[in-house]
Amino acid sequence: MSEAYWGLEQNLKTTPLYKIHNNNAAKLVSFAGYYLPIQYANGIIAEHNHTRKAASVFDVSHMGQIKISGPMIHDALEKILPISFSRIAPGQIKYTQFLNKEGKIIDDLMIHRSFEDNQIWLVVNADCTEKDLDHLYSNLNRSYKIELIDDRALIAIQGPKSSNILKEFFNEIDNMPFMTGDWFTYENEQFFVSRCGYTGEDGYEVSIKDRYAEEFISKLLKFEDVKLAGLGARNSLRMEAGLCLYGNDISILTSPVEAGLTWSIPKERIENGGFIGHENIKKDLIDGVEKKLVGIKPLGKLPAREGTQILSKNGKIIGEITSGGYSPSLQAPIAMGYINAEILQKNCEILLNVRGNSLPAEIVSLPFVEHKYFRGKK
Repeated sequence: MSEAYWGLEQNLKTTPLYKIHNNNAAKLVSFAGYYLPIQYANGIIAEHNHTRKAASVFDVSHMGQIKISGPMIHDALEKILPISFSRIAPGQIKYTQFLNKEGKIIDDLMIHRSFEDNQIWLVVNADCTEKDLDHLYSNLNRSYKIELIDDRALIAIQGPKSSNILKEFFNEIDNMPFMTGDWFTYENEQFFVSRCGYTGEDGYEVSIKDRYAEEFISKLLKFEDVKLAGLGARNSLRMEAGLCLYGNDISILTSPVEAGLTWSIPKERIENGGFIGHENIKKDLIDGVEKKLVGIKPLGKLPAREGTQILSKNGKIIGEITSGGYSPSLQAPIAMGYINAEILQKNCEILLNVRGNSLPAEIVSLPFVEHKYFRGKK
């Protein structure tokens, strides 16, 4: 293997954009069972900054795309998910979570209410796709058809110039509000385009048939403002945006209440219940939780990585960093982590155990960098 490959495992899958990655000096890593680019020749910081000022293309084809169809599908899914379809118009997208009976997070996902009455589309985390499918099969009866869509690539084009780029391909794409999606046709190919993303910037995710993905990306890259970006920039952007990463900031050991995600659950669902895990979610809200996810800003130059202990000023362990690294936008380290809820109420000083040294830090509000989503023309 060439030096572009870093410690890769055997039998990894490739995405339809594999040739694009190799042809553009990508450094490939093992991620969620796939060969995926951590960065390209210009490096993570350059890719991050380019996304903030122009437009970057990310390969997210490893994510699970699932289609569910059947009679009264909305009613059936409301028994599984803490959502309310009465609040979701056709074409809208909702962020939500699969929960177990204990109210812990099996996975977080995006759900799209189709313009067709008996059809729903989901995008789930790659590492969780199989258990998500098991969860659906276990909780939906056989009258529903559950399909893993394995012949479509998924790309994200993110950044303030992404709208101007994509409107060269799709009419009216620039008028779509954040968290909506629709089908478009270009060169006789069907694209599902949603205005959403994982960077905090304005942007889109595009689902496209595998056979046309490489050609479409090549067309995008002809624009001067468009460049490729890898997992490294995607991670630093989502941290700046204060967005949770499954497996780090949320997991089967955390609840939406602990993670500060109750904004995603409609009030009537919390009050009336009827979904898996409801009893424990309501209990957490009434009784309180032992830990809460917060933003943390180290006051020195050293970043605090995942697993770093959070200490009180007298050296007692009061929490742990779940995501951390360097913020190119702020030119400083940032982190997210869980802290004992009682300590939070006291607004105490905190320290971070970085390489055996207790370094000062402060608790800050999320996000670190303001979101720039397009909510629609005023």
